[in-house]
Amino acid sequence: MIGNILIVDDEPAVLKLLKDILSADGHVVRPFNNGELALRSVTVEVPDLIMLDIRMPGMNGFEVCRRLKEDEQLKEIPVIFISAASDMEDKVRAFQEGGVDYITKPFQKEEVIARVKTHIALSHSIQRMKKIAETLRISEESLKMALSIAHLGHWELDTKSGQFICSEEMYRILGLEPEGSMANHDAFLQTVHPDDRERVANHLSGVVAGNSVDIEYRIILPGGEVRVVHGKGEVFSLGTGRQTKIMGTIQDVHEPDQTKMLGIIQDITEQKVLLKKLEEQANTDFLTGCASRRNFLEHAGEEFLRIRRYGGEMSILMLDLDHFKNVNDSYGHQVGDTTLKKLVQVCQGLLRDVDVIGRLGGEEFAIMLPETGSERAFEVAERLCQAVAVAEVPLEDASPLHFTTSIGVASLAEEDTRIDAILNRADRALYKAKNTGRNRACV
Repeated sequence: MIGNILIVDDEPAVLKLLKDILSADGHVVRPFNNGELALRSVTVEVPDLIMLDIRMPGMNGFEVCRRLKEDEQLKEIPVIFISAASDMEDKVRAFQEGGVDYITKPFQKEEVIARVKTHIALSHSIQRMKKIAETLRISEESLKMALSIAHLGHWELDTKSGQFICSEEMYRILGLEPEGSMANHDAFLQTVHPDDRERVANHLSGVVAGNSVDIEYRIILPGGEVRVVHGKGEVFSLGTGRQTKIMGTIQDVHEPDQTKMLGIIQDITEQKVLLKKLEEQANTDFLTGCASRRNFLEHAGEEFLRIRRYGGEMSILMLDLDHFKNVNDSYGHQVGDTTLKKLVQVCQGLLRDVDVIGRLGGEEFAIMLPETGSERAFEVAERLCQAVAVAEVPLEDASPLHFTTSIGVASLAEEDTRIDAILNRADRALYKAKNTGRNRACV
């Protein structure tokens, strides 16, 4: 059973592991690293299942689940809690907060797949039952509306018990209150015009004998108004005991036919704008503004498949800031963040519009160069090294900070079957650049 799954965990390694496991099993996975962003996403696109880490900074998993259960539109989403803790207190609380299951880190792939499939199948079954119930309700409402528009009422007569049941529209046509006395068909005959009553009674008797009836006759409303109606009826049997009933309709044909159309229109502009913002946040590194790790890898994978299908070249540059830990230790994380943003600005100033730079994590970045061979990619890498080396990060009461970067270069090879092969070679080339002196590019 394939599902739309939302995963919330502040550990990037856990998000990647769970996404890899579940994506490989065919599920659509939406990863988030904090509860607030996940809650906003859920209101835009409701998932089939949420996997929720308990221990997170800011809003923890229990609070996220509590917020979900307080929302009438979201409270039925099944939640599987995940945590490194294995004590009984956490497990008990997970179920008290509304969770349907609990998985303990480190994960077993088979267990994750089995539990997710079970709860998605159950969720889908519940949703199907709700849709069926809602469809039935809408059908009943539509039928009632259609009968009202057509001025068509119906009745049933149990030939054994004599029970006579009328629809609301039939009561309206007869000018009676639904709670009024229509205990049997004799009471119904009293509403028929005296001059037509015997004819209608004879037709009803014929129906009991197995005939069908299709006649027009007059009725008299409680206020004395005479109206013309069209009636039909026939006998049918129910069940193995062949219980016999007569079913009939009565239609007010005194008024001209009316045709009505009903429709709805809903403004979903705000949802669309919010969804676009959430997608942008998920696709963009929050600090530097370049592509997020997930977005970069998706772009690189798509470009790889395109070239494999239609032909062409591509290269990957893997970048790492040299001695970045010293920058943080000496000047603080705020200067470190500014340095990372400066690196991205320098790179974007030299790259083409079709090139994509993404932050893979920490001080490590990657650049995808479409339609670029090895020689050209190495030239780009050397220019980037030179441009970064002369860039400056302003400091208070001190000379500007200068920094350098090491770059690994790898290009598409004929034997490559996945984008990972190029990424791994670029990563090895990066380590070669760092081990041979830094501030340089290596292929």
